[in-house]
Formats: sequence, C-alpha cells, structure tokens
Amino acid sequence: MTDTPAPAMAQGAETAPAPSVAEPSRASVAKKLVFALLLPLYFVIVFPVMFVSALHAPTPHDLSLIVVGPAQVVGQIADGLDETREFRATHTDVVEEARSSVEDRAVEGAIEITPVPAADPTEQTDFVVTTYYADAEGRSVGSAVRAAGDQVAEQLGTTASAVDVAPLAATDTLGTTLFYLLTYTSLAAYLVIIVLTQVQPRARLRTRYLASAITAVIAPLIVFGLSSIWVGDYGASFGTIAGLLGVNALYVFTVGAAAILIQQFLGNVATFGIMGFIVFLNFPSAGGAGPSAMLPPFWQAVHSFYFGAGANEAFRSIVYFNGAGAQRWVLQLLAWTVGLVLATVVVHLVKTVRAQRVDLALLTDRDAQHVDARRELREANSLVDDEAGDRHRHVKVEAYVLDDEPDAEAPTSEPRRSITAGHPSTSEGTAR
Repeated sequence: MTDTPAPAMAQGAETAPAPSVAEPSRASVAKKLVFALLLPLYFVIVFPVMFVSALHAPTPHDLSLIVVGPAQVVGQIADGLDETREFRATHTDVVEEARSSVEDRAVEGAIEITPVPAADPTEQTDFVVTTYYADAEGRSVGSAVRAAGDQVAEQLGTTASAVDVAPLAATDTLGTTLFYLLTYTSLAAYLVIIVLTQVQPRARLRTRYLASAITAVIAPLIVFGLSSIWVGDYGASFGTIAGLLGVNALYVFTVGAAAILIQQFLGNVATFGIMGFIVFLNFPSAGGAGPSAMLPPFWQAVHSFYFGAGANEAFRSIVYFNGAGAQRWVLQLLAWTVGLVLATVVVHLVKTVRAQRVDLALLTDRDAQHVDARRELREANSLVDDEAGDRHRHVKVEAYVLDDEPDAEAPTSEPRRSITAGHPSTSEGTAR
C-alpha cells in the first residue's frame, strides 16, 4: 500500500496571513502621553504657585497687638501702630490684660507701658516698656512683636524688656513639629481613600468611612509615636497629649471625608481635586509653615475658615497654651467634618435616586418589549392555529362522500359513512 501525496494547492491560492494586533495610532499614543504627563505637570505648576505665593515674604499683616497703659499715653501709640498695614492695635488701661491677653491667645502680642514718676516734677517722666509675646505662635511672630516693642520704647526714650509667655519646647526650636504631625497624618488620610478606590472601585460608602475611621485612630498614634523618638512629648502631661491626638484623629477623619466627597464628584480624576483641596490650599494656609499673621491677606482669609488651620491652631493651643483658644478652632474643624459628611450623603442619595430612575426606565422598556413580544407571539400562534384549522377542515371534507354520488370502485362489502345517515347502510342499500 503506497501513501498518496497530499493534493497540491490550487494555483493562485494564497495562505491566509496570521492575525496581528493592530498597532495603536499616533493620536492614541499622544493622548496617553498627555495623560501620563498631566499629573506631574499639575504638581510642578501648582506647588510653586501656592506655596511660594504664601511663604515668600513673611512680614506682618494685621498682627494683633494690645497696648496697655494710661490712656493719655498709650492712645496715640496704639493709633499709630494701627494705621500701619503690619499691625492691628487696640489699647486698654487694665494692666493685667497685658500678659493674660497673650496667654489666652486673644492677641499675638502686648506692649505694656508703665510711667515712672520723677522725683522732681519738673523733670521728664520716665517709662518702663515690657513686651509680651509667645514663640509658640511662631518665631517670626515673636520677632515682629519684640520689634514693635523696641520701636515704642525708642519713641519714649527708653528700652523694652521682653517676656515669652509660651516658649517652645527644647526639642521644637522652630515650632514646626506640630505642623509635621498635621502633614504626615494628612497623607495617610487621603492615600487610604485613593488606594481603596483603586483596589475596590465599587466600595460602599460605609466601607470608605470605616477605612477613614480606622485611619483616624491608627495614623496619629504611628506618626506621633515615631516623631516622639526625637521630639519627645513637648514636656506635656498625658492628658494634653491625649487631647492632641484626639483632635488629630478628628482632623484625619475630616481629610478622609473630603477625599470621599471629591471622589463622588470627580471619579477617576479625583487625585487632582484631592491634592488641590487637601495639599495646595490646606498646607500653606494652616499656619504651620508660616504663622497666619505673617501670611499675605489672601492666605489669611483662607486660614480663618479652613479645616487645616482649625487643626493646627488647636494643636498649638493644646500643647503650648493650656488649651486656651482651642474651642474656637476645634469648632471650625468640626464644622467641616459635619458639612463634608452631610454633603457626601446628599450626593450619594442623589446618585442613587438617579441610578434607580435609570434602572426603572430600563425595566419599563423591557416590560413594554416583553408585552409587544407576547402580543406578536399570540398573533403568530393565532395565525398558525387558523391555518391548521383550515387544513383540518379540508381533510374532513375529503374524508366524507355524498350519498347520491357513490364510489363505483369502492367495494360494496365495506360500510361507508354517509353524511345524511349516522350509521353504516350496507344491508339497507342491498335491500333497496
């Protein structure tokens, strides 16, 4: 038995080319490249615009001062300071308010002027000038207050002594470690939401808030615990540190709530909104990198209502001022927390209602289509039944024979059904 060769390929036939993946067009490649560079470009542009504009010239803008002393002496001095752009000055003759106003954070500095009666009434009155400041408000603020006190003392022909009523901790010489606590816990707060959205895009709202709540507990403990290796506990009591971490936890949850709300609006490009809302607006205005009194007017306005400023100023009050003034800033932060959560719930409900309406419309359309399909099916079945009935009746007619037209070829021995008679008529026909 010999093998038969395979049939030769027909002349002119060509082998079909193997399927190949279409190469992306230049337009699609360029589009992907633009999106890949958009986020870095966003950072490169917005970082210097925001931070440099806020911190490039740390000079006083409406720094609050109180001048304490006899009205006939301090009134003119306070008016002179208040007329400048650097200070917002008031005056009083209550001596006790000089120090207490700074300790209570009612003002950022105080200048106390005490006349010293001369032994000879004909001689000029001498004055003692004491400046009260707080380095915990920021070293640049303390320097500006001392400079104002020196200027007043020079006008009165004397020198000023300075008293720091809220000195910084020995391990916090620049007064920025509390701002680092705010910054690093902020990163944890919004990165958790960003990563959760990437891992589980359809995560429920309660899942996202649960992640924010867990982060609010863990992140402050980790960041403060690690930074305390070098900074310590600021020389504060356990209750003070507990209060600090409590406010920090509230702040972290607020940042997480802000990230959740921004994702509700922006979806896949939420990173741009989160960075702008939480980093580029929040950090320069918080008063940590630069004290609020040393910021330009725009950033001072943002500081007066923003949530980061509420947290950072509450940190200062708790650690360095025995909680003085903390209530005002905690309420500012808490207002943001409640507002962000309520706004997120409203947006979620609106989206849910819209989705339900779309689903209901689709179901209604499907039901209508089903009704039409069932109607068409019934009509088709009716037509089929009619055709089948016609064929059935036609067969019946062909099966019967008339009495007056007998079939000559049919055998007479077999009975035949008659239309006019209900029984066979074989014998009767034979008899007739």
